[in-house]
Amino acid sequence: MSTAEQELAAVRGVADRAAALVMERWRGVLSVDRKGRIDLVTEVDLASEDLIRAELAAAFPGVPMVGEERSGEGPLPETAFIVDPIDGTTNFAHGHPFFAVSIGLRREGRLTLGVVAAPALGRVWSAAAEVGAFRDDAPMRVSARDTLDGALGATGFPYDRREREDDNLAEHAAFVMAMRGVRRCGSAACDLALVAEGTYDVYWEQGLKPWDLAAGVVLVREAGGRVTDYRGGPFGRAEARLVASNARLHEAALALLDEVRHARDGRPRT
Repeated sequence: MSTAEQELAAVRGVADRAAALVMERWRGVLSVDRKGRIDLVTEVDLASEDLIRAELAAAFPGVPMVGEERSGEGPLPETAFIVDPIDGTTNFAHGHPFFAVSIGLRREGRLTLGVVAAPALGRVWSAAAEVGAFRDDAPMRVSARDTLDGALGATGFPYDRREREDDNLAEHAAFVMAMRGVRRCGSAACDLALVAEGTYDVYWEQGLKPWDLAAGVVLVREAGGRVTDYRGGPFGRAEARLVASNARLHEAALALLDEVRHARDGRPRT
């Protein structure tokens, strides 16, 4: 087993144990706090992050970890684990099954490894550079669809959508009309994993944070897909606008986003 394979197996083990902890409390009595008007955090988020931090520190001494709940502020180290202990906390708190433990590894500025474990769905997606991408234990690839009108897409909406004009509603309406269907899971990690396995063909969203997407980006790339910002360049770190696709539909998705945003508020065409 190569070093990359060993690392992936170790991180998958950590994600499995965190997912088991989270699953024990799903649909139970929760202590729920608000981080924003509609953004939630539970004591299970904190317990999951603590477990992940301790286990990663033991398995990967010297590699720091950035977690959403306890160390989410400040610049990202060039090498670090980037963790969302429960991606989709609102779903989790309401008993909805689309939530996941997400662990990504950024090494020397490049995302190289990702694991997304969705215990209520019974799925684990994992990938690493030089290893490949997997749904449970089977190799996975992005879809081969090449027209938007035959494609299935996914998106989400920023937590501060009630206060901002750039709320993704116009983009959503355009993709609903252009595609076979658009879904809204409520978990960026799950959305990216579903692009990687070929269920979704295109996913776009804005207002994302590094822990929302670090693992999922690796899944999509290693499964043969493409990930960019809304202009086709590298996505940002602090306030990402992300497009992930099967690569075949990427330019069409970017063009539609550009058209909608230009028509809505006069943004220059990219």
